[in-house]
Amino acid sequence: MTANNLVVVPGCCCCFSLRVGTLIIAILNLLFHIGEGAYGIYLGVNGVPEGWMDLAIDIIMIIFSIILIHGVRTENRNLAVAWVWASAIGVALSIIVGILYIIFTNSVIAAIILFVLAAVQIYFIIVVRSYAISLEGPELAA
Repeated sequence: MTANNLVVVPGCCCCFSLRVGTLIIAILNLLFHIGEGAYGIYLGVNGVPEGWMDLAIDIIMIIFSIILIHGVRTENRNLAVAWVWASAIGVALSIIVGILYIIFTNSVIAAIILFVLAAVQIYFIIVVRSYAISLEGPELAA
């Protein structure tokens, strides 16, 4: 087993193939970020400037979710890897924001929610990465 294959799963949630699981993950991410984007618009319109920043991030993630859906449809490994990298950056930012919430506010609940969502997203990244590896073999270094 090479270092690239240390974190690879054979399927998604023990009952779906990697391809089906990746497609489900792409659709769930798309719906989640559409909902978050709508909430960002709501916040922005109501005078919360962070809402517009959230909307910008959600638009980027909506685009990457669509890219992943297309990648699964066409079995394009590079599109799946692009989603993996975008999501990894998103998880890193979520963890940083969670730490900042704990440091600068009393919003421990919001930080816990961010950490739980980050943990779920890490599992999603592992599944999509495993799917990408399955498309063209173990030489993927994502």
